[in-house]
Amino acid sequence: MMVSHNASAGPPPPQHYAPPPPRHEKSEKAKMLNEEPFHPFDRELVAEREKCKSAVYRFNNTNNPHLKISPDEVERNFRSILAASWTQTFGGNAPTGHLGKPVVVETPFYCDYGYNIHIGSNVAIGMDCKFLDSGDITIGDNTTICANVTIDTVKTPNDPRSVKGCGPYRTSTAAKVHIGRNVWIGTNCLILAGVSIGENATVHPGSVVVRDIPAERHARGPPADYV
Repeated sequence: MMVSHNASAGPPPPQHYAPPPPRHEKSEKAKMLNEEPFHPFDRELVAEREKCKSAVYRFNNTNNPHLKISPDEVERNFRSILAASWTQTFGGNAPTGHLGKPVVVETPFYCDYGYNIHIGSNVAIGMDCKFLDSGDITIGDNTTICANVTIDTVKTPNDPRSVKGCGPYRTSTAAKVHIGRNVWIGTNCLILAGVSIGENATVHPGSVVVRDIPAERHARGPPADYV
């Protein structure tokens, strides 16, 4: 008895078969910008922080009065921190910050990335301020930030499993900080991730701001409460 080879053959493949599209993993930078858990020691983010560190160093040194550099040049150096042109080198998302006019920034000044900082017009920022800008930092017009203020956009971890030093499984999560118009923030304040401070608010020196401050209120104390 003869056996047909066609009887045991499987069904023919589809004539117009298309393979599934390749999966694109979201970058750690994209996760950071979307306020999702991200690895802060990812190669791209480390490289961007190093580039930002160089721009910050240049700004802090060109603002030295002994060098007699013009105010316009000092402003250009600070603006270059927020423009963060080096992000183009790494492709993908290329956000940029914003700087209004006039703005006075005393030195030394520190930040992590630069491109997440958005500063309005007629703003004064005192010496030794630190803007840890993994998330957006927005500062409204006519605002004063006194010396040694830290704005930290990285949330305090609730899960100990995410705290892994600098290892590959370490994760952080960023949350934006918004400071409205006509706000006064005193010396040695700490403003934590996710906080919004309303217009015409006053934050007294040494306060630790862990929750939103409504407009027109005075806040003081660690943690800061408002009246």
